[in-house]
This record gives sequence, C-alpha cells and structure tokens, in this order.
Amino acid sequence: MKRSIKIIIAAAALVIILAFIFNPFYWLMQPGQIIAQPELSSTEQQYFKELEKTYNCKSERFYYNYTKEGKDTLYKDYNKVPFEYYLSIDFPVDLVIQKDSLFNIAQHVKDVILNKNKNLKSVTIYRNYDTHEYLYDVTKDTLTEKKD
Repeated sequence: MKRSIKIIIAAAALVIILAFIFNPFYWLMQPGQIIAQPELSSTEQQYFKELEKTYNCKSERFYYNYTKEGKDTLYKDYNKVPFEYYLSIDFPVDLVIQKDSLFNIAQHVKDVILNKNKNLKSVTIYRNYDTHEYLYDVTKDTLTEKKD
C-alpha cells in the first residue's frame, strides 16, 4: 500500500514536471533579448544633470539602428550607420513645457551631444505620454518636427 502511494506521487510529480517543460506557452512568453545600449557619454551625463536641475525630471536615452531589412538592432559602431536617438524625459505633471523648449533640447542633442552626426535620422523625445519626433535633414542641417 505504501509503495503504491509513493509510485502515484512520483508519477504525478513527473507529469507536472513534463507538463511544465513541454508547455509551449511558457517558452513563448520568455522576454526577448534586450539590446545593450552604449554608456552615456560625459556630455550626455552633464546635459541630463542640467535638465534634472532645471526641470526636476528624470531622463533616459536609447539608440536604435536598423538593418537593411528594417530589423531593429544596435551595431557596435552605432553612430556609423543610420540611427535614431530617443530621449525619454519624465517631467513633473504640473510643469508646463513649451514645444520650443522641447525643440531646443532636440537641437542641443543634435548639435552638441551628437556633433551633427550625418547618420542621424531623427531625435525623438518622449515627454511623459507625448511623443515629439524631429527629423534631421543632413543636407540642410535642420531639424523639423514630424507631423502625424
């Protein structure tokens, strides 16, 4: 009797383990590989500290590179291939920021932080829940806000 109970418990445990291992939904739900971002440059660190002091905000930066097939990746020489610069800024909710201030931030990123890199495609600023995308025209060396 005791031996049959042990066999039943072992069989149940084996079924549970096998159901877990062979469950396709578990393996499909695994998070994708996060692309490692380059370290912040000293210029970026200094500018983000200035932003935090001025606006009492938090900021994060992301680079996005695209292959010829349009697949998002980050090359080792990220600034030698077409790339997009994303800046997420969490301003306090009660703080009113004018659009020209966001444009000036994008302009500063293009001119000072990225040194007018010819491979820059756009600078996108996420302001809390708003998105402001500025397209870079290398030939004219200008940023223009993308209209939806």
